[in-house]
Amino acid sequence: MKFTFPLFLLLISIYVYSCANQGTPTGGPRDTIPPMLVQSIPTNKSINYTGKEFKFTFDERINADKLKNQLLITPHTENKFNIKVRKNEVTIAFDDNFNDSSTYTLNFSDGLVDVTEKNPAVNLSFAFSTGPYIDSIYVNGKITDLYTNEPKEEFIVGLYQISDSLNLLEDKPRYFAKTNEQGQFLIENIKNSYYKILCFKDENRNLILNPESEPHGFLADSIDLITSQDSIRIAAQLINASRFKFIRSKTTGRYFDLQYNKPFISYEITKLDSSQVYPIPPNNRVKSNKVMRFYPTETFTYDADSLGILVSATDSMFNISKDTAYVKFTESSRKPEDFSYNLEPKNGAAIDPILTHIYKFNKPIRTFYQDSIQISYDTLKTEKIADSSFVWNTNMTILTFKTFFDKNYLKKEIDTLLIIYGDTTLTDSLSLSKLQYYSQVKTNQVSLSFPKGTFISVDNDSTEETKYNYKFKSLEEMGSVSGVINTSFTSYTLQLVNTKYSVIDEVKNSTTFSFPFVKPGKYTIRVMIDNDGNGQWSYGNILQNKAPETVYFYPEIFDVRANWQLENIEISF
Repeated sequence: MKFTFPLFLLLISIYVYSCANQGTPTGGPRDTIPPMLVQSIPTNKSINYTGKEFKFTFDERINADKLKNQLLITPHTENKFNIKVRKNEVTIAFDDNFNDSSTYTLNFSDGLVDVTEKNPAVNLSFAFSTGPYIDSIYVNGKITDLYTNEPKEEFIVGLYQISDSLNLLEDKPRYFAKTNEQGQFLIENIKNSYYKILCFKDENRNLILNPESEPHGFLADSIDLITSQDSIRIAAQLINASRFKFIRSKTTGRYFDLQYNKPFISYEITKLDSSQVYPIPPNNRVKSNKVMRFYPTETFTYDADSLGILVSATDSMFNISKDTAYVKFTESSRKPEDFSYNLEPKNGAAIDPILTHIYKFNKPIRTFYQDSIQISYDTLKTEKIADSSFVWNTNMTILTFKTFFDKNYLKKEIDTLLIIYGDTTLTDSLSLSKLQYYSQVKTNQVSLSFPKGTFISVDNDSTEETKYNYKFKSLEEMGSVSGVINTSFTSYTLQLVNTKYSVIDEVKNSTTFSFPFVKPGKYTIRVMIDNDGNGQWSYGNILQNKAPETVYFYPEIFDVRANWQLENIEISF
């Protein structure tokens, strides 16, 4: 009996310990059921509610750590609020009263999750009215990428009530919602009126579009919400939609720069005084096309001469900035900017016999030795390029030229040489070495070479010796894609694109298309439609309330195989 009391204490200790450690049971299936709302005070869609506090009760314990950032309240209000959580109850208390005779919606997004598995409450929203009825108008639809047609997730879709003072770049939307993974949105309990609709990726979470860095899309026409509207489609794009403006002119080392707030795609320069003897200095776009740079020449005296100019620059949205400046150079010990250049197609590319080359330089070219460029068929033959083939842009930074390569030359010559040196009567070592050499020559290749100093820039630096080796496209290694186009549009560009929507080839304004040399892979068709028929597809301009022109997507992804013809694709738009 002397062990009874200690045994009793041991049993009590085990019992107490087990009661104190009631953690989540291990094992069993994972909880995937989201928390469910079982009661709210006031009830959903209550009318004539004038309180400032809302209580929500769920069927399990709730975590609301993200609710402060996730809660969307429409119409937009600056009314601040606090959140309290007690087990399965969430209380939201606002500081101020709501506007009279207004319907409000609280959308919880993913702000409420259960404690155990963090499952978010699904499609949880709550509406109430401070007046005698609930506004019942709704708008739904989908946001997609303008260039890929893929859905855009986590985009704000906003409704802006039409007024004389409305500014889409400065105002917050009156009603708004976020898109889901499928790019879909739903805005409910809207007061009937006229609205503009705008969507954007709200990176800085301020409910205001940043036109410089946030992808966006909009409808040019306002929508009249007398009744609800379904299936609204908006295409979004990342484009700098801020106002295009000239910032300043300044001397930068040996150069003179005009700086703009965003990239520009083209520009024109004229003298303020046409009788001025100084020529317009060589110039180019630099610094991601935000700076117009002028380069000194011997015609200008440092720190003395200046030239007044009028510059008209155009950005990608066809906004134009016209400004005056006085170009002046200062003597500087700073080194010139590095000289860089790029030729398309790149070394090793598969090519057609007739080929257009584009040579781009980062600064204007002063001297060009065109006779130095050679076409080489191994060691058997070299050719010059006709002078008439070379075309420069106005500021001597882009050279375009065409070449014609004889696809069959090497094969014919090598076959002949192999017969000659393969003659068994020729047994000297030279004949044997030539036989071995020519038997290894790849007859489907050709070279384009540029000796050192072929191009000399305005800063007197020159290109290095360069050689580009190309191989001819082969049907045995590639496939082909062809079809017909049915449309009433007269101006458009049909593009063959890969799954990353990079353009592989294109045709313009044709009723048929044929792409004969396509690498094996997956592709689809995209059509850029020039709606106004001016010959150029437009990105649109939110500042001018012009939506982007239409983009059509062929609904299928298709396989291209080597030595295979994919025919009779029908494109209708």
